[in-house]
Amino acid sequence: MAGVARGDAKNVSVDDKGYLHLEITQRDGKWTAAELFTAERLGFGTYQWVIEGNVYDMDPTTVLGLFPYGPTHHIGIDAENEIDIEFSKWNNTCHGCNADFTVYPSTGNRKPDGTSSWEDNFHVSGGTLTTARMEWAADHIVFTLMNGVHAIGNTTDVIKTETYSSTAKDIPQEAFPVGINLWCFRATPKENQSVIIRSFDFVPK
Repeated sequence: MAGVARGDAKNVSVDDKGYLHLEITQRDGKWTAAELFTAERLGFGTYQWVIEGNVYDMDPTTVLGLFPYGPTHHIGIDAENEIDIEFSKWNNTCHGCNADFTVYPSTGNRKPDGTSSWEDNFHVSGGTLTTARMEWAADHIVFTLMNGVHAIGNTTDVIKTETYSSTAKDIPQEAFPVGINLWCFRATPKENQSVIIRSFDFVPK
C-alpha cells in the first residue's frame, strides 16, 4: 500500500453495528496502516460512503482514500485506472487543502510523468458525519461531499461538488475493485488515528 507504514489486517475491523473501522496504530514501536478492497469489480455507477470521524482535521500525515483502483489487480499500470476521493492535509504540502478529487487516465493512456488527468485540491469544513459520493460515467464523473447521512440521490447539505468531463482516454472505462485505506504520507502521525465507514453503497449505471 501507499505511504511509509505497511498495512496490517489488525487495523481493519467490523463492529456489532456493521460499521467498518480503519486505524493507523503504533505497536511495539512500529507504525502500521489499513487498506482493503472489494472482491467484486465494479464499473460505471454511483459509489457512496458514509464516514464517521473528523476527516477534515486529521493529523497532517494521515490520508483517508476512497477509490476504484485497477493497477493492484493488474488492470492497467500505476497512474492509470484510478478515481479518488481523499481527505488529507498531505503533510501540509498542499497550501491549506484538506481534501481532493482525482481522476487518472484509462488503460494505455498513462501520462509520461505519471500525473493525473484531473485533480481538484481544496479546503472544506464539515462535521463528524460525511457522505462522500462519486457518479462515474464514460464521459464524466460527478464528485460530491455532504454533511450528515444521506441516501443516494439526495443532494441536500452539499459542502463541495465538482464535475469532470472528458474523453475515454482521460476517464477509466473498465470495471475494477474499490479500495478504502487509511495511510501515512511521508511521515507517521503524532498519535494513533481512526476513521469509521458506516456504509458503502453502489448502484450500477
